Amino acid sequence: MTDNPFELLRMPPEATEEEIVRQGARLCQTAADDDARNAIREAVRSLTATADERRLHALLTPPGFTPAGKELDRFAAARRRAPAGAAVVVPPLDHEEARAILRELLLAGLDQTPARLEPIPDAESPEEIARQASEAAWLSLLHDTRG
Repeated sequence: MTDNPFELLRMPPEATEEEIVRQGARLCQTAADDDARNAIREAVRSLTATADERRLHALLTPPGFTPAGKELDRFAAARRRAPAGAAVVVPPLDHEEARAILRELLLAGLDQTPARLEPIPDAESPEEIARQASEAAWLSLLHDTRG
């Protein structure tokens, strides 16, 4: 969920205080639970408390933000819950299959071969050679396969 009150209320930063209060009341009526209603009330309070706080939230609103239209609100309200009587069957979790999938993903992430060592030019200073050697030693720790 977003922290920006304008995004939470689905209002443009140019909205008037009256529009913000009306939208907050509208959203509170359709909120799913008390936490959502409290978040909406807090958003309305923060936008109507002081002009400085409202300007700050307007500046923090992403550029090009357009609030959702009424059609999207109606769509979300109509499909908030599964139809009554529709049984949802959830198959049991196959632990072996989950382990195999996670093992493959983990091994794919670890399948990074270390970079090949390049010969050091004769013109390198001893400090630079020492720096590169310590960096190579540090990187080799990431690819240590001894267990």
